[in-house]
Amino acid sequence: MWSAWNTFWDRLPFLVRLLVTASFALLVAGSSMLLLSARQEARDAQADLREELGHEMEFLPLSLADVIVIGDYSSLQQALEHFVARRHVFRAEFRDRFGTRLASQDHPLSPLCPAWFEEGLGFSPITGRTPISVGGRDYGELIVTMTVQDQANRAWTLLLRHVLILLLALTLDFLGIWLVLRNGLAPLDHLEQGANALAKGRLDARLAEEGSPELRHLISTFNRMAEATQSAQEGLARSNAELQRFAEIAAHHLQEPARRLASYAQRLQVLLSGQTLDEEVQASLNFIQEQARRQQSLVRDVQRYLAAGQACAEPGVADADLVLRDVLQHLRARIEQAGAHVTLGPLPRVRLDPPRLAEIFTLLLENSLHQPGSREIAVRGEVRAGKAYFQVSDDGPGIAPEYRERVFRVFERLSSSGLGTGVGLAIVRRILESAGGRAWIEETPGGGCTVNFELPLGDNHMNYANLAAMPHLPAPREQTP
Repeated sequence: MWSAWNTFWDRLPFLVRLLVTASFALLVAGSSMLLLSARQEARDAQADLREELGHEMEFLPLSLADVIVIGDYSSLQQALEHFVARRHVFRAEFRDRFGTRLASQDHPLSPLCPAWFEEGLGFSPITGRTPISVGGRDYGELIVTMTVQDQANRAWTLLLRHVLILLLALTLDFLGIWLVLRNGLAPLDHLEQGANALAKGRLDARLAEEGSPELRHLISTFNRMAEATQSAQEGLARSNAELQRFAEIAAHHLQEPARRLASYAQRLQVLLSGQTLDEEVQASLNFIQEQARRQQSLVRDVQRYLAAGQACAEPGVADADLVLRDVLQHLRARIEQAGAHVTLGPLPRVRLDPPRLAEIFTLLLENSLHQPGSREIAVRGEVRAGKAYFQVSDDGPGIAPEYRERVFRVFERLSSSGLGTGVGLAIVRRILESAGGRAWIEETPGGGCTVNFELPLGDNHMNYANLAAMPHLPAPREQTP
């Protein structure tokens, strides 16, 4: 319970917490002061009442002694009724020694205050008793009850008035603090706007120094931080651009030696085609051609990796179903050659340019086709927590848990078949991360490998387009994820 209250309190805005704390403190202090004042008034009233009762109990028996001695109870009753008409006297009673009682009681005042106020502060009636003796003879007992109900009512009325004044003071204090803080904390709102601008990439955002000296110092520090961040970002952008340009130029120039090596190896093989070649020479020529082609593939994939972080078309919403259908059409021969069967499910639309989405599907399908024994490939999609979620799974040998993160690195290959360059999954992750997504690998139930990836959602509707069977491909089976 206490933890929940602390959590709720911490989530309140600073201004609300300050106003609630100040108002509560003033209310407690003011209420305590008013109650202590009322308590002191009750004590003073009780002290005055006791003094008045003592005075009455001293002189009243003397004034009633004559009528009591002669037994004139009618006059005694009138005297008692006259006596209770006094301000604080509530009841007067005479009891003679034979058990006869004469009493008179005033009409009680209507209490304006609650019982807890009277009892808690001590506004209670008091009673005094005194015997009536004349000439050493006991004639009875006189009992007088006095009340301070009028003073209790007055104290309660004053308390209510003071509470109203206190509430008015609290309201004015609340408004004053709110107005002062609203104007004084306005620079913090501007600081928040500046921080949001920096978070959105507007590194040229600067704030005017305003407010109290502390806030001016804070804003000045923010401006210096923004300037340093902008300077560092510009330097990083220049370095990245230079590195990107260097990598592109290097990849471009590396293509030419590989192309010439492959071309001259092929030309040499043609020139020697009429001669009987040693098996070792023939194997060497084949190896040179194979390695030249591999170098060309490596350089080409490096170029693709460098370009993976940049959009290939205008950013927008891509229909993953249509993109995947085009990819399958392009890979039709490869799928037929491998004897694989591709199962498709409904796919959500995503916020990514179609060419790069096509490259993701192409690389993942090629990765599955490279797996030995992979014959069943499934592509599924769904919406999870506002994200487009995809699965590309196969029934190949799978990937051990300790290698599932490693395969996303550049030039990492777990297969010794010689297929692929070890850059495909790295390209996939680079595309996804540049678009606000991510990729990871899980084990497929029953064996195999599942590559999962997420992308920002294009809209909230799945595409259940008719996935007709393409030529030379097994008819895809629609599955609900």
